[in-house]
Amino acid sequence: MLKRIYFFVDERGNCPVEQALKELSEKEDMKVRAYLKILKECGHTLHRPIADYLGNGIYELRPQNHRVFYFFFLKDSVVLLHVIRKKTDRIPSGDLALCIKRKKEVETLKNIKEVNE
Repeated sequence: MLKRIYFFVDERGNCPVEQALKELSEKEDMKVRAYLKILKECGHTLHRPIADYLGNGIYELRPQNHRVFYFFFLKDSVVLLHVIRKKTDRIPSGDLALCIKRKKEVETLKNIKEVNE
């Protein structure tokens, strides 16, 4: 079980994942929140079809046609880095590169905000 889930916070103080989740339909939002709850309960033991490891410490939650990218932080927490609506079978390399960049920022600057459940 994880203690906390955090949002990545950019240099302007914005939370891109939080904003993206607010733009989802009610049904999509409920699905993503259900997956986040499972992630919090299962932590590192979560795997396909609900989650998958992509490499470089980056994981994805897989609610229907959305992907929520995250990494494990301080052993018992997760930081949500990025959200996309998946349109192809592959994760676009630019999105993965963005996640890796944000992960490095969090690890050095600790720029995060706790998710209110």
